Amino acid sequence: MGRSSVAFVLIMCNSESVESIIKHLDEMDTVTETAAVDGPWKIITKLESTDLDHIREAIRWKLRKLDGIESTLTLVEYMS
Repeated sequence: MGRSSVAFVLIMCNSESVESIIKHLDEMDTVTETAAVDGPWKIITKLESTDLDHIREAIRWKLRKLDGIESTLTLVEYMS
């Protein structure tokens, strides 16, 4: 079995959308953790998969399409 790829996504949205966005994120198969946070980024979520392309597609075609999301910042974990 291959090593898992991991990405963290910071999500900027209005405060009223946080609960709904987290609910939708929890339904995504690549999402393993999600937390509401304080600051300009309202949500941080962790995505994992054995295929980095699967994570990229989930971010591009599912996560970024959710209502209420204004902006995202993706951080990919690199293993040495």
